[in-house]
Amino acid sequence: MNTEYLIGFILVAATVAAGLAASSMLPALGSVTAAILAGMLVGNLSPWPEKGKRGIKLCEKRLLNIAIALMGFELEFHAAAGLGGETILVIIGVIAFSITAGILFGALLPVPKRLALLLGIGNGVCGSAAIAAAAPLIEARQEEIGISIGIVNLLGAIAIFLLPFLARILKLDTVQSSLLIGGTVQAVGQTLATGLRMGEEIARLAVIVKMGRVLLLGAVLIALSLTFRTRNSGGFPIPPFIVAFVIFALTVNVFPLSPGLLSVIGTIKTALLLCAMAAIGMSIEFRSLARHGILALSAGAAIFSMNIALVLGAM
Repeated sequence: MNTEYLIGFILVAATVAAGLAASSMLPALGSVTAAILAGMLVGNLSPWPEKGKRGIKLCEKRLLNIAIALMGFELEFHAAAGLGGETILVIIGVIAFSITAGILFGALLPVPKRLALLLGIGNGVCGSAAIAAAAPLIEARQEEIGISIGIVNLLGAIAIFLLPFLARILKLDTVQSSLLIGGTVQAVGQTLATGLRMGEEIARLAVIVKMGRVLLLGAVLIALSLTFRTRNSGGFPIPPFIVAFVIFALTVNVFPLSPGLLSVIGTIKTALLLCAMAAIGMSIEFRSLARHGILALSAGAAIFSMNIALVLGAM
């Protein structure tokens, strides 16, 4: 194996380990965000990344694609069985509105268009996972990925405390509270944590609503791949890893796999995703955060706030 590849792999693995150690001490940070931040520290404060550049780039591109494909095994179509027609319409509305808002912010504000779009996708679908999956399709830059994931995770952490307070102030019932939480919170784990602050039944229903949003990730990715494909790309318009994502999703729903096997696949997916995020972090420069961070945070918060208003208005 080429020495540059080996050094890169070792450096990425060590960075992931450091990120996991940080996230274990600060659970609200999240492992994905921690991996990106650890990568940024290594990339900006150490000369080592240059020596393992090929290995780092391989982790950044190839491992991310494989991780996205393996996400297909996590989609359970039967989760939609518990959703009513009105709830499904709200879910579709939130996703469509959030992505549209991201596009508009990118056009109207001095925020990079792809960064604004990633903020819309992360807020609308399923947080970090959606951003990581969409980024290569729209050819987002590394700093745009890192900034959007950091902002979306921050907003999700805020939601854990904000939404239960808002539900109580507005005197929402169990179903309304679960729709508010499941229809707006960014990540599945954050949805569960937010719901549990109001009771197990609300948490259960909120996760069902949230899974409805997750199930639409495949459709969003296919739409993005068709919309952003380059004129000279030629061949099949949908990238192979998205095709694999769809195939794996269909497979696990038609031929249920054992919990043990799904657990192994999930562990591999998480490991590959964290390595890819750490590698992406190594390519992010601190000055890019200073240039776009505050305005991007404002745009992300605005999208999140409008999603909340949309769900409340639909009740």
